[in-house]
Amino acid sequence: MTATVTAVPTHPRVLPPMWVPAAAGVAALLARPWFLPPGVALGWRMAFFVALGVVGAAWPVVRRIGVDALVGAGLSLAVLGMGALAFVAGRVVVAVPMRSNGLALAVALNALAAVAEEAFFRRYLYGLVASWSSPAVAVCVTAALFALVHVTVWGWWVLPLDLAAGLILSWQRAATGRWSVPAITHVLANTLALL
Repeated sequence: MTATVTAVPTHPRVLPPMWVPAAAGVAALLARPWFLPPGVALGWRMAFFVALGVVGAAWPVVRRIGVDALVGAGLSLAVLGMGALAFVAGRVVVAVPMRSNGLALAVALNALAAVAEEAFFRRYLYGLVASWSSPAVAVCVTAALFALVHVTVWGWWVLPLDLAAGLILSWQRAATGRWSVPAITHVLANTLALL
């Protein structure tokens, strides 16, 4: 008799339950215009983004050994600078209508939303996709979902703009191995949109 040996994968496959919070988060972001319309109290909006950020930041993700351990502060700052310049250029080219009254409050809420979305998309969801696929697939999937969830808020006209934004932010995550770099860039982009 010969024994059959099954090879153990070098990295574990993601279990289906890991995708439940991802699907729930994307569904909640898609549905937010209906359960968080403009008249809803600010506290509910803040609670939504805090919850999204907590899920994104706290949910364990499978990490591959690679870029995370190798990237230094210099590369992270360079990638942050390139992303920031791209969003500044985008702000000059595209006028985004401001929906909120009160600039300071709008900046604060948009910063909270940016950090929460980055924790969800570039930390949790990117890590989830990258754990079973390549960084290129993770960049494309998270960028596409990021663009899609903004369609229900802003309309279809924003899809190309948010797809470009998602690609920049996801590229920053892939290039640095850190979700904090796209989070800082996203806060800057949201602030620029209000000015």
